Amino acid sequence: MASYSDPTCGCGVCGSDVPPLIGSVLTGVGMTLAQAARALEEGREPNLTHVQREMVERWAEQQIGAGA
Repeated sequence: MASYSDPTCGCGVCGSDVPPLIGSVLTGVGMTLAQAARALEEGREPNLTHVQREMVERWAEQQIGAGA
C-alpha cells in the first residue's frame, strides 16, 4: 500500500493524497478512531500514517477530557 503523506508537503497531507479519514474510518487501516486508539492503548501498533496517528492521539485526548 502506498504511503499517504508527501514529505515535501509541510502539513503531511496534500491535494493528491487519499484523505487520512473518511467519516470515522481511517483510510487504508480499516479501523475507526476509537478502535485505533484502543489498539495503541493496548500496545498494538496499527499501520497508521504520521497524520493518522496524530489524529488518533488527539481524538483520544479529547475523549479523556470529555470524561468518556
